[in-house]
Amino acid sequence: MIIDASDSTRAILFKEISDKAPDLDIIACNNGREAMTAARRFDFEVITTGIDLPDMDGYQLIEEIRRTPKNRDTAIFVVSGDTDTRITGTDLDDSKAVTAYIDKAEGHKSLVTFILNFLGSQNELPVKILYVDKSATSTAITTTILQKNGVEYFHFKDAPDALDFLREDIRANGGCSMDVMITDLTLSGNMHGFELIQAIRNDLELDYLALPVLLMTIEPGEDERTDFTGIFGAGTNDFITKPVDESDLLARLQTLVNIKRQSEALNP
Repeated sequence: MIIDASDSTRAILFKEISDKAPDLDIIACNNGREAMTAARRFDFEVITTGIDLPDMDGYQLIEEIRRTPKNRDTAIFVVSGDTDTRITGTDLDDSKAVTAYIDKAEGHKSLVTFILNFLGSQNELPVKILYVDKSATSTAITTTILQKNGVEYFHFKDAPDALDFLREDIRANGGCSMDVMITDLTLSGNMHGFELIQAIRNDLELDYLALPVLLMTIEPGEDERTDFTGIFGAGTNDFITKPVDESDLLARLQTLVNIKRQSEALNP
């Protein structure tokens, strides 16, 4: 689904995607009301949206889409001119479940390529996972899943050790060689998961594409609500509740590594 207030932009994206992938079903919407109607009726593989829509803010729309059963976990790409501040700044309270940001300045061809590469990805699971978790039980479950599926991982119990590892990795490789970071919300030491993610985004300047982050949280109680503002405001790409389900974990990791791989392809 393509959501954009500009008639010309929607037409260009629709034509270019259709020309390159004629079997792909595309729905183009110019406002939030149309997009919500489609989101309630259909399952989408990818949704792209701008920020300034005629009837609502783009982040408000994303939050509403995330409440629909059909598209709760769909990859959502935000096309924006302020990607740098959204990714590395602190004013991220409205970032509701954004899978990736695409810089509008790069033009529609880059967006089309990113979408098609993402949809056509046949990547294996991430080669390298940075995993941060202090719980022995959770660690045992997660590492068993990773080992079973041949995924290389580096495990740490606290945030400072994980940050030191990333700094050395960046120094040695000229950039981050980790494909995805999985972190629990509660860690050993004085830093919790949110602070770790913020340090990665701000201090290490690794954005949503350079190091996608999957946050582990506990299932909220009946009288509680998931803190989307805290989760995605910290700079998280996605989250998963514990105890983790193997197929769910692997699917989310595949989506996140696809995001990184396609970003690397567009920015070699």
